[in-house]
Amino acid sequence: MIPAPERIVLVGLSGAGKSTVGPLVCAQLDAAGEHDWGFVDLDAEIEAKAGRTIPEIFARQGEAAFRKLERAVSREVAASGRIVVATGGGWIELKDAVAEMLHRSIAVYLQVSPEVAAARISAQGGGRPLVGGPNPLEKLRELLARRERLYLQSQHTVSVDSMSPDEVASYIVALATGRTRN
Repeated sequence: MIPAPERIVLVGLSGAGKSTVGPLVCAQLDAAGEHDWGFVDLDAEIEAKAGRTIPEIFARQGEAAFRKLERAVSREVAASGRIVVATGGGWIELKDAVAEMLHRSIAVYLQVSPEVAAARISAQGGGRPLVGGPNPLEKLRELLARRERLYLQSQHTVSVDSMSPDEVASYIVALATGRTRN
């Protein structure tokens, strides 16, 4: 028998919906009788630990300092069980953190087109350091070109462009519980 996963790790581009879908996955797991699942947004945890926002960390300390914090927070979260984790878009490039977090976990790639991601980020008011500036769509395309091979190493890929957050969450719950979708 395959052991149940300790974590469900959501990966994908900024704007894929990881932070939106994660709490919905927890709620649906609870409704399905899979109790005691928590949600952790790595970016929110990093901000809490640093006492400043991610854009402030990037502006004052640079990307290298942010990645160091991201690695440390990821290590702390990896010690927890029964959690749904929304990772940052670049977390997938932290090879050691990824290996540690994905042990006994299900990784789900929320595959979003750069166009949809850019529209979502714009609707949320921006604030994403690596995709700011005059052409966020082009930056998202560049990031996807660099990271997609890593995202695709996830056990599961869900194309989210035309799905609602609830539909994405239902799909992930079906994957995690081994139940078929209706």
